[in-house]
Amino acid sequence: MKTDRLNSDKNFVKINRRRFLNQFVIGSAGLLSGCAIPVRQRKVALFRFLQLNDTHADADAGKEAYEKANEKVRWLIAAAASGQYFERPDFVIGIGDLIHGERIGNLGTDLRLFSEMLKPLCVPFYPVVGNHEVIQQEGNPKYEQAYREVFGNDRLNYTFRHGGLLFIVLNNSGACCVGPAIVKARNDWLHNELELAHDVPKIILCHVPLIPLREEAVLAKSFGFKSYMDRDGDTLKIVEEHADSVIAVLSGHLHLTGVVQRNGVYHVSVSGTGSYPCDFACYEVFNDRIHVRVHSLSRKLLTPGTNIHGKPRYKIDYTDADHPTHELYIRGNQAERDFEIHLQGKKRLPSL
Repeated sequence: MKTDRLNSDKNFVKINRRRFLNQFVIGSAGLLSGCAIPVRQRKVALFRFLQLNDTHADADAGKEAYEKANEKVRWLIAAAASGQYFERPDFVIGIGDLIHGERIGNLGTDLRLFSEMLKPLCVPFYPVVGNHEVIQQEGNPKYEQAYREVFGNDRLNYTFRHGGLLFIVLNNSGACCVGPAIVKARNDWLHNELELAHDVPKIILCHVPLIPLREEAVLAKSFGFKSYMDRDGDTLKIVEEHADSVIAVLSGHLHLTGVVQRNGVYHVSVSGTGSYPCDFACYEVFNDRIHVRVHSLSRKLLTPGTNIHGKPRYKIDYTDADHPTHELYIRGNQAERDFEIHLQGKKRLPSL
């Protein structure tokens, strides 16, 4: 088994200098003689999408709520709609824990609030079930009812296509604590979808990561819950059996940002906006690569006190061998915040 850990960190800025310069050169090509433009600069993205997760919208906004959680959601949705801080996405994926929930009586009100927050978006939104949407009760109709009422009966395990890429949305919201029958049903569905589209490049979206995104012994302590990864190894096995066409698994849940490449599949987890470091991710998809850039929210919305991997939750700030400072431990190193996934073979997309 080959495992490569990627590392990253870049500050979020309103204007991306490199993109501005590239656009200037391209736009001025007819005016400048003898100015060769590299092929890569001339390429235009097939499409873009935005990942948000672990937003923890809370209609009650009581003492259990994450600080500024609702304000953060509204800022990010407005930013995606306006294109002021980053280019407008073609669609948005919400990879779980969109609401705080916590109690079954809160699920409906929190989900309806989140749905209202999405109204300015004006592009498709694809939700993924997180543990907070169903309080870990994956497969339980009583706990899934509010989610179904807001997003639809066809938005638990489902697929959608965009620009030649297949997205497989997998509900593993009960990854740590549901019975074998539920897990088998989930894995049977996943296996069937992968087999039906075995030659199509694809990305899997699930809330709980399939592998540890930090040193496992350290992550188990810093996260504090046994769901730091999907405990069912068969899900990962099924994914890796189709590694020739599965590009990446995108997730959240951990409240930290990290990337690990394992057996040809990229596992990308973003901290989400609810707690520090308050991250979201933008993806630019080309036929031969995907450029991933992780951003933090605007400075006024950063909430260091909501960090769950160190003080004040613990007496220490956790680190591991690849992340020697606590800030790097939660934010990820440079190559975990700005990197490219190169597409070859079955993973390559058709050009425009």
